Amino acid sequence: MFKHILKLIKAQGKSNAWVFMELLIVFILLWWSIDATLMQGITALQPEGFSVDNVCKVTLAVRPRTSASYVNYQEGSEEVGKNYLRIIERLKMHPDVGTVAFFGPHSAPFNYSSNSRTCWNDTVSAVNSLRYTVTPDYFRVFDIHAVDGGSPDLLADALADGWVVSRTLEEKLVDGAHLQGKRLAWDNKGDSTTYRVNGITVPIKKQGFDQPRPVVFTLLTEKDLYEADERELGQMQIAFRLRSGVTGSSDYAASFKTEMKQSLAAGNFWLADVQYYPDIRGKFLDNTMQVNGQRLNIAVNAFLLVNVFLAVIGTFWFRVNRRKGELGLRMAVGSSRRTIRQLVVGEGLLILTIVSIPALLLCLNMAYADMLSTVVMKVTFGRLLVVSLLTWGILAGIIFLATWYPSRKASRLEPAEALHYE
Repeated sequence: MFKHILKLIKAQGKSNAWVFMELLIVFILLWWSIDATLMQGITALQPEGFSVDNVCKVTLAVRPRTSASYVNYQEGSEEVGKNYLRIIERLKMHPDVGTVAFFGPHSAPFNYSSNSRTCWNDTVSAVNSLRYTVTPDYFRVFDIHAVDGGSPDLLADALADGWVVSRTLEEKLVDGAHLQGKRLAWDNKGDSTTYRVNGITVPIKKQGFDQPRPVVFTLLTEKDLYEADERELGQMQIAFRLRSGVTGSSDYAASFKTEMKQSLAAGNFWLADVQYYPDIRGKFLDNTMQVNGQRLNIAVNAFLLVNVFLAVIGTFWFRVNRRKGELGLRMAVGSSRRTIRQLVVGEGLLILTIVSIPALLLCLNMAYADMLSTVVMKVTFGRLLVVSLLTWGILAGIIFLATWYPSRKASRLEPAEALHYE
């Protein structure tokens, strides 16, 4: 039957020319769309490097100077920092709270601000990286692990007398080598202070659906608190992880705020809000360019797929209906209904397979010309093979649907009735 179908395709060369052209264009567009969608899917499925499950965020506010109950402190007084630490200690004493961390305003997951600096390995190699100023418990609260599988406790200990950096920074700064134990600096001057890298974390994402970025974790000390003013401390972030067995939720955060309203106040600081971090994550991602871009791409790809579906089905449906006379003649000379269906479906799939050869050559040229994104994954044989098979499979499924039903309907006609079309 294969040779017979080839003869049919060759005999109908002129009438099939526009079908070949349509499938060629559709194959290339769908191939491109599937590759982009696949890269987006891989990005979305990549681990974020941390967990916000069962984590709550505490927001402190500072009483305005115009308030009658505002407390004035002498310049340089450490009482402001002590008040902040008193709130932290009271938070730790709550029976539901497991671990508490506080960190700089740019170091919180899922926030729009960031603090980036250039990190130097020597006077030549450097990487622009995010700087997270955190306390050691930050790794425990957000369940961040070392790249070798080490626990958050090991990273917390490593931060005490050096830096902890992400695996992404290690890959970009010393490709193929290791940073553990080496000393890095914020600039490339010979007299600059260097810091020993004591730990490497798993790759860390900033916004959930973007690519992991280079991150340097530096220690936030009590001295930093004493040197900061109330405005700066009011911008600091506080988060805590609930103890095992306690389940967090939006309702829990609201009740926790009501319960601790009086306790989490000292000096001019007062409790403004308690939020459940998964809620923060959801609201943040709903408004990011990455998520909105993904939604737009999904909508465009869905629109393209629907149009491909309608165009291909319309084309092959028309071809089958136009050939009812031919199919009737075949049944009149002894072809079975099953043979008719196999002939029509097989012809459509063979046309697709023939078209796939020049289409794939054009797609490979696009890959060779660096027209495919390599941010998520390099252009490899495996990537091209998967995208090509998916493209062929989707089109094959559409062609099967477009030919099976009309061929089944045509094969059920009586030969005498089908011959009327001839």
